[in-house]
Amino acid sequence: MRKFLALALSCILLVASLASCATGLGDPDAINDYTPEVDYLIDNEGNYFYFEEAPGDTAILVKYAGVKTEDDHVKIPDKDINGRSVAGIGESVFYNLAAVVEVEIPETVTSISPYAFANCTELTSITLPDGLLSIGFGAFNGCTKLETVKLGKSLVSIDDFAFRACPALTNIELPATLESIGDGAFYECAALTGFTAPEALKEIGALAFYNCTGMVGEKTIKLSNTLEKIGSYAFVTASTSMKSSIDTASYAESSKAAEYVNAMADTEVEDEDVPADTTAPEAGTDEVVEPETEAATDAEAATDAEAATDAEVGTDVEAATDAEAATDAEAATDAEAATDAEAATDAEAATEA
Repeated sequence: MRKFLALALSCILLVASLASCATGLGDPDAINDYTPEVDYLIDNEGNYFYFEEAPGDTAILVKYAGVKTEDDHVKIPDKDINGRSVAGIGESVFYNLAAVVEVEIPETVTSISPYAFANCTELTSITLPDGLLSIGFGAFNGCTKLETVKLGKSLVSIDDFAFRACPALTNIELPATLESIGDGAFYECAALTGFTAPEALKEIGALAFYNCTGMVGEKTIKLSNTLEKIGSYAFVTASTSMKSSIDTASYAESSKAAEYVNAMADTEVEDEDVPADTTAPEAGTDEVVEPETEAATDAEAATDAEAATDAEVGTDVEAATDAEAATDAEAATDAEAATDAEAATDAEAATEA
């Protein structure tokens, strides 16, 4: 009876716990029992914009569900439904939305997260706000019709593969505030015709302008004295060095830029010398690079622990079986010895009689 009551009580507690999670009334600090509040706003065209609260009484756009229109123009609101200023565009918000042709981003936005506009294959131009500080990993990767990008006046960093595989991109003016260009940031942007390093630029990543064949020409690449690091194969095509395209008058002989240029191959680059591009997703596909998560690591560790436990249990069982077998054998030996002794006693008694 007590076992039945205990089981019934356990079931009641389980149901209550599940109900608490479902209604959001559980402990807000519990990992599996808390969902950030998401508000949505509907504009005059019936487009849904979903926001999450962010620090400093701001909001982040985390999801978009739009209605197709003739010009496919999307205007992101500068405030959410609660009046909070929209400070960022979240990860993959417009990912793979081929219908989007034009996007208007409010001046309040300071960051664009990874893959925010990746694979928007009909997007032709975009103007970024002057308050924007950073463009995330692969933010515009695979925007195959993107021709013109106007960067804001305060931009500090362009992350890895931000404009990778944008073959139509011809016009992009880098602001004076820009400090870093990530690995493969303009990888295979074949229509780019030149590059001038802003005075604040300190770092150009590996493969940053790899296979930008439109930049092959007479003094189309201008570096600067402020550069501290230029990554491997930043200025090469699939088979040719761009060394002859670099304007040597744009930097001093004592600079890091000069050190980099002097170490470059003069003409040909062997294909096998160029690292494979395995970090970014393929343009025009749904493949997204996912970092290894802590949960996955924990699950793997748990699996290993379980396997070790099973092995240990198996060993214990085997040992117990061996011990039991040994005990049985010993008991059998003792029984046999006792039987022999008893038989010997009976035989001796018979002889005396």
